[in-house]
Amino acid sequence: MAYIHWPDEDVELKDPVELEIGFGRGDFLKRVSELNPHVNYVGVDKSWESVKRAYRRLRGRENVRLVWGDVWAFLMFGMRSVRFHRVFSLFPDPWPKRKHEHRRMFNPDFWRLLYLRTKEDAHVSVVSDEMFFIRWAYDNALSTGCWWGYVSETKNRFGTKYEEKWLREGKRVHQAVLFKDGKCDFRIPETVLRIPKLKSVNPESIRRGDYPLPEGAYLSVKEVVVSREGDTVLIKAVVSERYLLHKVWFVLHRRGDVWYLRPSDFSKYFPTKALQSALDLLSDMAEGRTT
Repeated sequence: MAYIHWPDEDVELKDPVELEIGFGRGDFLKRVSELNPHVNYVGVDKSWESVKRAYRRLRGRENVRLVWGDVWAFLMFGMRSVRFHRVFSLFPDPWPKRKHEHRRMFNPDFWRLLYLRTKEDAHVSVVSDEMFFIRWAYDNALSTGCWWGYVSETKNRFGTKYEEKWLREGKRVHQAVLFKDGKCDFRIPETVLRIPKLKSVNPESIRRGDYPLPEGAYLSVKEVVVSREGDTVLIKAVVSERYLLHKVWFVLHRRGDVWYLRPSDFSKYFPTKALQSALDLLSDMAEGRTT
């Protein structure tokens, strides 16, 4: 059966391993996993509806792993021992408006991160009916100095929903194929979280709102809940940084005379410098050290 994982799970897989970014209904994964039972396939998609649909279609495939979450988080923190031999992104959202360009996936930093997570002989295929997007992704890859490749119209058929739609409408399908070249550097913003210890706490000083953090990150406090006994405070918050979004319930809990502030076990977060900055700011708020 196929398996479903969080983006930061550390799963070991035998080579070769191939990755699809944004698998939709799972059409492509179903076809290639049946054709190549000796290959392990990983698909990443942030839509739970897509994960559910694909899981139903792939239920009998032992060589498929589905990841529910953001691909940036997965490539930074998930399956760290795995290096991908091939990577596919089939008809991703091109976000055609210039004001939405920051939402596109294949910016230069994304190519640098892919470089870290792929084998030396790897290649990446980006497929779209939008030529402007293919050129944009391709130019960004070349700008890093660690990829080379080509752009062409493709007659390959991948069997996805959007491919079928665009072909019915008579559109051409284009691809950018990239191979590793040179050397890339991408620094994952990881740190060992330090749990603040507080002597006194005033929950009323933790106010809803948006607060800037170092290096362009932000903390958004959404809700503060105090237990009836007054020894536990739950803080619902979002920490946003350059390529990651943490949706976190922070727990402020008293043990004896000391209060401890930490992300809850039921939250999905990643151990980054921005999250540490959020912990430090919330501890300052709780002790009334901010204005």
